[in-house]
Amino acid sequence: MQLSLIAIGATSQPWVKDGLDMYNKRMQRYIKYQYVETPNLRGKHAKADPVRMMKAEAALADKYLVGVDHLILLDEHGTQMGSVQLSKYMQACMNRGLRHTAFLIGGPFGFDPSLRARAHDTWSLSKLTFPHELIRICAAEQLYRAQTILKGEPYHHP
Repeated sequence: MQLSLIAIGATSQPWVKDGLDMYNKRMQRYIKYQYVETPNLRGKHAKADPVRMMKAEAALADKYLVGVDHLILLDEHGTQMGSVQLSKYMQACMNRGLRHTAFLIGGPFGFDPSLRARAHDTWSLSKLTFPHELIRICAAEQLYRAQTILKGEPYHHP
């Protein structure tokens, strides 16, 4: 199974890039994996209203979702799972024979209804609100942790 973590907008923070690089490299040991950042739209739509921004982000995201047969949105209103639950969820995706599962991190205003309609699931990392750049690292780490749990490695300590 191909696994993707896709983030709307590019990060410019070196510490975020360093954290993502570390987990992206680690993930390569376990599964066909890619981390993707879309180009920033802020400059093009700096004074756009939230609805217009979400529509533009959805159109951009569509280009990166080609071939994805299972889409999970990272959303504050989604289902919260512990690390072991996430690993079981990912194992179930693999058992179903899915070819490409993608986790999508939205922009600052959330997701356009067209993306919500397309999604198979929503996942919330926490009830807390986090900056979009920090969520990238948290999500990458949790996807990595889920893989180590599936392999029975000692990274996760319940």
